[in-house]
Amino acid sequence: MFRIMAAAFAGVALVSSSPAIAAPDFGYVYTAGTEERGETEVSLWATHRAGKDAGHYDAQDYKLELERGITDRFGVAAYAKFASHHVRGLAGEFQAVDRNFAFQGLSAEFKYQLRAPKNGRLGVAVYAEPGWSRISKVTGQKADEYELELKAIVQKNFAHDRLTWAANLTLEPEWEREHEVMSPGVAIGETEKELAIEVSTGLSYNVARGWWIGAEGRYHSVYPDWTDGLHRENYAVYAGPSVHYSAGEWAITATWLPQLFGSPSRAGSSLEFDDHEKSELRLKLSREF
Repeated sequence: MFRIMAAAFAGVALVSSSPAIAAPDFGYVYTAGTEERGETEVSLWATHRAGKDAGHYDAQDYKLELERGITDRFGVAAYAKFASHHVRGLAGEFQAVDRNFAFQGLSAEFKYQLRAPKNGRLGVAVYAEPGWSRISKVTGQKADEYELELKAIVQKNFAHDRLTWAANLTLEPEWEREHEVMSPGVAIGETEKELAIEVSTGLSYNVARGWWIGAEGRYHSVYPDWTDGLHRENYAVYAGPSVHYSAGEWAITATWLPQLFGSPSRAGSSLEFDDHEKSELRLKLSREF
């Protein structure tokens, strides 16, 4: 399916002949804009995460999103999530997994724009996304996960709206109940609490009609047992290029983020591998109605 998304990206860019100028999308960073009242957008997200310090690890996250503008400032969306995991030869919490494609879970999105990024003003929006998953994103093991993703979003446009900067502060508390099989027919479960804090930013420039070229960066950190105090377990920093193309009702975005550094790292490496991968590649295909 990831190959299908890549082919769609190339196809839309080649055959679309009437692109329209619009604000860019980023792969990871959210902008302050919302869908207009009565407008609907369908999006397909595909993210490829690969590489640990040893063994073999590659995972794909897929999201099918339906977004609707309730007012010109308030929008809602629903997601169906799917995942693939291929894991072998890793230590610790990682067990061997070979799953090509499976239903992962559901989530909803609520986004409210406090101020539009117009006439040189700073745009501001807030965002909430409750979700449920039946497969752990990191390990690929079966686990019931409940999360609440909260974002503060800012955006500012420069150079007559040809240059867009956006930044997000994300808090994501999560409750996970893993199911460990002790013997045939016997399983035990344990609930873990975890908080992820992320700061992300992106800058994109309109280089040609419909085309935006830029870069994104992310700082992602993990805090276990967060209700007993904040004690950071690990973090990773990512940065890389981002490309967005808008062709009227169609749009496509691609972002590649290699991990630059993280902690704690293993001997001979500056990267963090317990909750993070060496690199991520995300494609997003959208259609407005």
